[in-house]
Amino acid sequence: MSSEETVEVVIPLVKTITSLSFRNLRYTVPQQQRGGSDKKQLLKNISGTFRSGRLSAIMGPSGAGKSSLMNVLSGFKTTGVKGRILINNEVIERAKYRQLVAYTTQDVPLLQNITVQETLHYAADLKLPSRVTRIHKTKIVNDIIALLGLEKCAHNQARNLSGGERKRLSIGLELVSNPKIMFFDEPTSGLDSESSYQVIRYMKELARQGRCVVSVIHQPSSELLELFDDLYVVADGRCMYQGALDDLVPTLTEAGFVCPQYYNRADFALKVASMLDTDSGDKVNQLMKRMESITTEHLNGFHDDQHDELLDEGRRKGGSSPQYPISAFLQFWILTRRTALGTFRNLALTRLRFIGHILFGLIVGAVFYDVGDNGSKVLSNISCLIMMLMFIVFSNSMTVVLTFPLEMAVFIREYKSNCYSIAAYFCSKIVADFPLMLAGVTCFQLIAYYLTGQLNETSRIVMFWAVCALMGWTAQMYGMVAGSVFPVDVSPFVVPSSMIPMILFSGFFIRYSELLDVFKPLTYVSPFRYGFEGLALTTYGMNRTEIGCEDMFCYYRKSVKVLELLEVKDSCYWMDVGGLGVWILVLHMLLYVSLRLRLRWNQ
Repeated sequence: MSSEETVEVVIPLVKTITSLSFRNLRYTVPQQQRGGSDKKQLLKNISGTFRSGRLSAIMGPSGAGKSSLMNVLSGFKTTGVKGRILINNEVIERAKYRQLVAYTTQDVPLLQNITVQETLHYAADLKLPSRVTRIHKTKIVNDIIALLGLEKCAHNQARNLSGGERKRLSIGLELVSNPKIMFFDEPTSGLDSESSYQVIRYMKELARQGRCVVSVIHQPSSELLELFDDLYVVADGRCMYQGALDDLVPTLTEAGFVCPQYYNRADFALKVASMLDTDSGDKVNQLMKRMESITTEHLNGFHDDQHDELLDEGRRKGGSSPQYPISAFLQFWILTRRTALGTFRNLALTRLRFIGHILFGLIVGAVFYDVGDNGSKVLSNISCLIMMLMFIVFSNSMTVVLTFPLEMAVFIREYKSNCYSIAAYFCSKIVADFPLMLAGVTCFQLIAYYLTGQLNETSRIVMFWAVCALMGWTAQMYGMVAGSVFPVDVSPFVVPSSMIPMILFSGFFIRYSELLDVFKPLTYVSPFRYGFEGLALTTYGMNRTEIGCEDMFCYYRKSVKVLELLEVKDSCYWMDVGGLGVWILVLHMLLYVSLRLRLRWNQ
């Protein structure tokens, strides 16, 4: 397609009528209590319908089950859910359902170093089929930016966006795939009145284009409430009212609740929903039963004894629809480019990290200057080796552990939105971060190696570098595993506190023969042992005979004396490389498992 060809306007896109119905939804979660565990039911046989072309609001008191209903309808919560969800009176297989439904949570996590336009372009690359041309994707992105009024901040990074701009960008991320059903969880949270009005007005425009748009809203103003067409009021996990906004007050009046003149209808509905545990609770229950009977009359296409199985089949069965719009390789390539771009723009992960390796290499080289080939300074050179390992490990693990937990929220959101597979994200993360780690370790090692006066032999330099690179790789994977399992406020403590014992069993602070028998097996599971042995063998092994000596007598003139001191005379360099390789392999498997566990915890 040439640049002069006309590309069809992509907004508005939805032309078909789409309605979402749900019946007898039950959602239970485990709850810890004294004397054992129990289950709490958040949704209690709740039913309802949302129609396309209309903007619907879900309201209710705190703890009524609004967000729980939204999470279930969007497919983000599947564990503990029973009931049935229909689109146009049909049960949809899970892959197809996720393509039709978009869900914007209350606080949408974004990659902070990616601009608005880039964020939408990457979303288009991940959510649209590969047959869609680049020109068409650019048209889609530009239309979304224009529709949501993001022209002024299109080239701003996400970290520099205001609250309203972030909300509108989160809406745009879902618009890329042209969903027919859109859910929003409190989109006005944290916004001022004017920004709130703009966001709801954009949602109103989306509904007018033929989409089914549903939003959880908390105490809207009268002006904001007028933008909604329908209301769905939840109280204690049940439906208290569903219908048009104009029918709310008459319905409540029939139930015995008279709304005062000039009173905000939304506030009055919340007040009535909060009366469930008061003397007026009977009237609220009667209103709920009435709503349930009305809903049942509209949703009578299936037998009740089938509803539990229908949801499970509709959500879990793979069917014939492809799960992802693009191939696994394209997912990997797009994610790798995006991760590399975000990493390059991250000051802590790139420039400071790289400069830190160079500066510390110069510091180590200056402090331990020319000790590598001096028999009278062997102990200092050994201290230099362990210092180099400790810097490589901590510098590469701590930078990752501080940033990776922040990316996990983006990964969970995009995976649940059916953008890519776990394997694609896993591989892209490893590949994108590896070159930077390798470059930093290489610069540090070469500077420190030559300034400390180690033997200038190509084979030794390469073997020394290989051990440093493997230790850096191990440290980076260790940081990723910790960052994926623990929150950002815990992982910076877990990583150093768990590595200190491993350093104790490296063979530097106490020799293996001097350890108690109970601790000796622990030396074989310490990566520092393999790293320290590898560097010691590279420096003093490989048939190295004598070490230079400035004094008349040097006890460690013979390199075999040094190996005997460290108790690594009978060790093998390749066994140490293999030990680090096993560590790296195990950490890769742990990272993959931890990603799957994080997704399971959020189901």
